[in-house]
Amino acid sequence: MKTNLFFAFLLSGFLGFAQSNCNYGIGSDQTSNGENITTGGGFEYSAATDFDVEYGKILTAKELTFNVIKGAANVSSVKVNILKEFEGMPGEMLHAFTDLTPTSQALVYETGEENLAAYKIAVTFPESFNLPKGKYFVQIQAKNADASPVFWEITKETTRKVGRFDYTKMNAEPWFGGFSYYDHVFAITGNCNDTGEPEQDFGTAYSQGTAGNNYETGGSMVGVSLADDFIVPEDKKFTFTKFKMSTLQLGNVKKATINVRSSQNDMPGEILFSFENIGPKTENFYGYHTVGGYPLDVVAADLEFEWNQPVELLPGKYFIEVISTPQPFTDYQRWEATSQPGTGYDSYTSYDGGESWEANAGYNFVFEVSGFTKQFLAVDDLKNNTISVYPNPVSDVLNINSIKEIKKVVVYNSVGQMVKTSDKLQDSKLDISDLSQGVYFVNAILENGETKTFKMIKK
Repeated sequence: MKTNLFFAFLLSGFLGFAQSNCNYGIGSDQTSNGENITTGGGFEYSAATDFDVEYGKILTAKELTFNVIKGAANVSSVKVNILKEFEGMPGEMLHAFTDLTPTSQALVYETGEENLAAYKIAVTFPESFNLPKGKYFVQIQAKNADASPVFWEITKETTRKVGRFDYTKMNAEPWFGGFSYYDHVFAITGNCNDTGEPEQDFGTAYSQGTAGNNYETGGSMVGVSLADDFIVPEDKKFTFTKFKMSTLQLGNVKKATINVRSSQNDMPGEILFSFENIGPKTENFYGYHTVGGYPLDVVAADLEFEWNQPVELLPGKYFIEVISTPQPFTDYQRWEATSQPGTGYDSYTSYDGGESWEANAGYNFVFEVSGFTKQFLAVDDLKNNTISVYPNPVSDVLNINSIKEIKKVVVYNSVGQMVKTSDKLQDSKLDISDLSQGVYFVNAILENGETKTFKMIKK
């Protein structure tokens, strides 16, 4: 039997909304492989895997099932923790359940190894709990009645994942992960409660990017900033929601800072929006590849990031910048590049934090930006214009008039940090006297869930 042992290392209650049965998880591909989650012995092993609750839903979790590889003795008890994601890794503990007795233990398949088989274990939570939109981790430990090891079944490397690479730990040591490309087999089930949030109409689905060329090369992400350009078409407003990049690496990118920059003289300009220390929503494995001059084969993996607040971009050219957070045990992290034609001009590298940029002549990075587009009129059409803002530049008070009621206003600085919020405007006025001079972005959320974003200059 092949096993990965790693020895070295909110709301609660019933919601009165429409409900449906649902589950989050990933199925078995019968690898006969697992990761140690044994508790109650000389060492405490555990592992964690992630899942996402989507927009407009609240999961009322009731039951957990997971596959284990073990001997004939029954699992006598299970420990389960539900953790909030933080910067790409398991974070704050939200719910803890100890000494859960399995409600069922069913044989799934024989592994071919003597006295070892795969079983599906089911546990019911003593009380249901609610999880709103977001990313979470479920952490599991299990004990066999005869004190023999229990291994949480994992999938093949090529399984298209529902989330990120998974994590493991021993005793109270920090979480360890990012060097194995698999997922744990589990399902967390319950009711999906409709929150009643309006469906956000951002327009027509749209994507743009540069395709790869069999992983021919890549730009190092260690200690540098990398950027490439994309273009919002004329007469369109682009609501930017997701970013996918292709990488070559040893050890995954657990988190990164991603900036959207303006274009100045066809080079990366000022930062318009910034998302700091975010982990990819999904990571998928695309095989091992030989790199000339490097002693080891490296992994190809696609990383997809999703913004917690959609970014609205008007027609023009922009740059997407990636600053990877360094990881231990590896100095090989590359953003895949290609010599084939790309979306715009060449890609760029900065060695001084974005103060100056050098062109990677003849090469573009492999990526995709996606979201939605709507028609954008360069000249205001009073019939369609639902919101007006003045004066701009502004000193102390910004007037925001809208045909539709404004439910909330959020102000971001030039690096994407929220600096001011207002749940209700007094006489359609927003006091910005406490803000320092500079460029800001104001996001007005209307009564139907529609959002309007505009640039504001504080003088």
